[in-house]
Amino acid sequence: MTWTLVIALIVFIALGMPIAFSMGLAAVTALIVGGGVPLLVLPQKMYSSLDSFPLLAIPLFILAGALMNISGITEKLVVLSRSLVGHMRGGLGQVTVLTSVLFATISGSASASAAAVGSMMIPQMEKDGYRKEDAAVITAASSILGPVLPPSVVMVIYGSMTGLSIGTLFMAGIGPGLLIALTLMVGVWIIGRRDEIRIYGRATLSEAFNALISAIPALAMPAIIVGGIVSGVFTTTEAGVIAVAYAALYALIIKRTPFRQIAANVTSAATVSSSILVILGGAALFGWIIAREGIPLVIAGWLQSVTGDAMVAMSLILAVLLLVGIFIEPIPALIMLVPVLQPIADAYGFDPYHFAMVVTFGLLLGSLTPPVAVLVLITCKIAGVQPSKANGPLFPMFGVLVAILFVIAYVPFVSLIFPKLFGN
Repeated sequence: MTWTLVIALIVFIALGMPIAFSMGLAAVTALIVGGGVPLLVLPQKMYSSLDSFPLLAIPLFILAGALMNISGITEKLVVLSRSLVGHMRGGLGQVTVLTSVLFATISGSASASAAAVGSMMIPQMEKDGYRKEDAAVITAASSILGPVLPPSVVMVIYGSMTGLSIGTLFMAGIGPGLLIALTLMVGVWIIGRRDEIRIYGRATLSEAFNALISAIPALAMPAIIVGGIVSGVFTTTEAGVIAVAYAALYALIIKRTPFRQIAANVTSAATVSSSILVILGGAALFGWIIAREGIPLVIAGWLQSVTGDAMVAMSLILAVLLLVGIFIEPIPALIMLVPVLQPIADAYGFDPYHFAMVVTFGLLLGSLTPPVAVLVLITCKIAGVQPSKANGPLFPMFGVLVAILFVIAYVPFVSLIFPKLFGN
């Protein structure tokens, strides 16, 4: 049954079938060929995998981010970022990275960050002297922070799959997120030194203060969400409800956003959420058969027979993550690999929250590499440049991010410092 499952999955993906249907149909094929289990079990397993209270947080966080975005909050974040880092070498490139950091604490999605921040910053970066491909790559690379920093949709999925505390996963993402952001800012500084990029005058204290005051409504939402979850005031799903209520009130009362526009974003958020849940349902069937056949334990045993060194095992895992991420988008890849990798992590004694950051960031890097490269495709479309032209600046940036992945993998302190500080 195992080989039937794997071969069927490869065939369906090669035929261009969506990954959710590929996993689900591979499970159906394996059961039909292997026999012994009635097919009636499949819809039951799919339904039970989605009948989860924590998963309700996914559409809620997506909707909250969409409502904050249409409220014009991104402009406030840009103004705040410019007042803080616009005077640094690289100018708007630095502003783009910091804006992506701030926007990540609202959206929790890399694609949303790439579209929202890119549509605003890329045209301005071009006017300030950036080449189109450089502007696209900087925006794409910084938007990867969306699923790393809290609140993250990916962390909600990871926590619901493994039983780990979603609040602690949120906290574990802060250290890696800040390290990635600082590294990207160094890269932008180098680009700014190479090219004649406009930099802005240093903002006065009053200007920075006014920018901060205007951005407080945006900054308050992640503070409420993360603070409430970490302190135990409410659960992750309840935090999603509060985030939606906060964003809706802000959009309706303060920004007076037309109700029609809000309704359109509700429909859009429902569509995005549905696609994620369909993937989760198909992956649940796939993962159930993998667990039933004992594949994770077999792989863990084989890996331990190859090497007893945890660091060598981690290197092999990183290679798998980078390879899979090239061909499969992060969320489907995460759902496919976590049931296999988690027993291996337990066997080698890796901290589960540290390991979650390694797996998440390793797969997210696939969003920057062809042929998938979703984030690069989004930002290149905004910049009006062919994705192939972005390969020049993309590969050095990708190499630096891979180096950061190895730092996160081999220095658990980066991921665990904030959970320990907050007693999680």
